[in-house]
Amino acid sequence: MRKQIALFLAGALGASALAGCSGNGKTEEPGKTAGQPSAAASVAAGAVDDGKEKLTITFLPESWSGGKWREDHPTIKYLNEKFNIDLKLMWTDGPTYKDKLNVMAASNSLPDMYRVTSDNFGKWQNEGIFMDLAPHLSKYPNLAKAFPEDQWKMLNPQGKTYGIPLWEIEIRDSYQIRADWIRNVGLPMPKEETFNLDEFYQLMKAFALNDPDKNGKKDTVGFTTDNELGVNTAQLRAAFGLANGWKLVDGKLIPQQVQAKEQKDFLGYLRKMYEEGIMDKDFLSKKGQNVYELMQSGKSGIYTHHPSAMLADNEKLKKIDPNAELVQLAPPIGPTGLRGNGTGLNGANKVVVNGKIDPKKQERILKILDWWVTDEGTDIMKSGIEGPHYTKVADGKYTSTPLIDTDLPRILNNWFFKRADPNMNIFRWTDPEVAEFIDSFNKNNAKYPWKNDSGGLEIYSETHAKLWKDLDTKFKETQLKIVVGQEPLDSIDKAIAAWKANGGDKIIQEMNDAYAKYNGK
Repeated sequence: MRKQIALFLAGALGASALAGCSGNGKTEEPGKTAGQPSAAASVAAGAVDDGKEKLTITFLPESWSGGKWREDHPTIKYLNEKFNIDLKLMWTDGPTYKDKLNVMAASNSLPDMYRVTSDNFGKWQNEGIFMDLAPHLSKYPNLAKAFPEDQWKMLNPQGKTYGIPLWEIEIRDSYQIRADWIRNVGLPMPKEETFNLDEFYQLMKAFALNDPDKNGKKDTVGFTTDNELGVNTAQLRAAFGLANGWKLVDGKLIPQQVQAKEQKDFLGYLRKMYEEGIMDKDFLSKKGQNVYELMQSGKSGIYTHHPSAMLADNEKLKKIDPNAELVQLAPPIGPTGLRGNGTGLNGANKVVVNGKIDPKKQERILKILDWWVTDEGTDIMKSGIEGPHYTKVADGKYTSTPLIDTDLPRILNNWFFKRADPNMNIFRWTDPEVAEFIDSFNKNNAKYPWKNDSGGLEIYSETHAKLWKDLDTKFKETQLKIVVGQEPLDSIDKAIAAWKANGGDKIIQEMNDAYAKYNGK
């Protein structure tokens, strides 16, 4: 067991060292701004795009697994005709996207619209390369209301709007559990209103020890996670009151690494499961995908995933066991009444319009985006064009065409720009029952957010950029040793003290300095 932990940590430390070699440089403090270039100034002065001139517009979307659009894609043709443009999509391989963007920025050859990560958004705000949207959003009401106000404001200097929130589903995943296993072990189905950590523990115990698949063998596991205590633990951390990264307490940001009591409660819960044979004894050797494969192979009865995956996995499991049934499970309630599903930080990464291009281009892009976020625009950008991509059939329903698999009409919406819409993966041809299931799943998730209160301010902490990964790896070493019984629960106190002394306190100070400046305190 000690060797497994050592090997895991050695790999993690190596990855941390490699990541540290890519230094991003210093990010300016929040609140500092620079003058805008003449193009943006002329827009503010009243430049008008009447739409009569055909304009070439360049977007820089990411491409994943080779996905991209052909030049004569029906949706491109539609956009070109609707907005009198010649749209050029500069598809870029996702893993190399940021490097390419940095090269383009250095050579002053940025496209008309592109995505930026929070660190570059912070660094480049003073370079005059982002269009300030603040003076113009009133003319584009659909775009202005397409995202929550806090996401519009996130990391934008006061009074400025240099970026549009890069939106993703905030709470995409939740627990999915084998309902047939619950019936097989003789336990009642959990009631959402009262389901708590004690009941969760009993479910996992029964899955591990009571032959839930009824094959007469002891070949199932109870609670499963990976060698970073990541998979399936968000709901437990939330129940015990741990921060999802950072938590605002009495007006100050604190990280989960300094929450001694909550850490002991969380780790003590996992340790007890491990000691009693309820937790997968081999979790130290597993990555996230390995944990997923345990569920897919019918050896574990719980996993955290999204609704479309749940539908697909139900079909896979039925091939193993015709009675298999995955159902959504609400997060368990903790000792103080807290509960939550893992919630992403939305708004820190941005979609930006080039601040140095022709003002008419800027206006034309905003017109496109103002249409894109409407029901009509989103429908076309998700489902594509009627005829080439889908056709109407009986009873007002639709069916997709074979081009869906090659044209991939949804990817510009999914990978480049979209409105805040948790049902982004419901299309014209989606079966109504499936659409209702996905909508219900997302609404259930939204009841129990477990948010990160950092607001993306990590970009203003130089110490965070330099030391966070190494500090986190060392902290996890102690967590893992506690769970497998190599160290007592109280050893987390020493880990907290070491974390703080070796740079953690400075990170906390820098984060709170940024928070105070950003909030005008």
